[in-house]
Amino acid sequence: MESRQLYGGAISCVVAKSFLDASQVRQIPDNQEVFIDTETQQSLIIELLEPVEAQDETIAKLHFEQLARDNDAVSSEIVNLQRVSPETTTPRLQPSTTLVHILHGSQKVAKFDEAKKMAYNTVEIMMAVVRLEQVSTDLVISINAPVLIAPGSSDEQQQQDTTILDVEKHLQEVLSHLQVNDWSLFC
Repeated sequence: MESRQLYGGAISCVVAKSFLDASQVRQIPDNQEVFIDTETQQSLIIELLEPVEAQDETIAKLHFEQLARDNDAVSSEIVNLQRVSPETTTPRLQPSTTLVHILHGSQKVAKFDEAKKMAYNTVEIMMAVVRLEQVSTDLVISINAPVLIAPGSSDEQQQQDTTILDVEKHLQEVLSHLQVNDWSLFC
């Protein structure tokens, strides 16, 4: 793991060394930071979003459903969803104004234009929704790990040796080192 500066240094966290900054090779929206592991085809996406109008676990559920729509998923399933303690999960953030939900789900999605070939991969997704109440923001962190690659997919030749436990551990590391260095980012 190595420390990464996000949003011009306003936020920092750790990311696995094998993950490359996707902004070096393609355009990324201003509200996102995207990292890609070229060996496993995993992606780590950190987004600053308007808070969804929901409470409790529904917060993460709505963000996951939106992700499924954005991915044009032909199916999606929530495997596990829980609210966790911000004191232990995100110790560098103010616990009195922070809510954290962790979701494990899966989606069946095609990369780029591969839907035409019916090349839908099964992707396991670990998502954390960190609600920063003091700045009315949902910080959404998702790690997407392809686990079942369809014939004809561009991922077919890639090495796939990651377990969901590895992905969950990576997400926990990101969260435990997540820190806001400059709150004016949200103004």
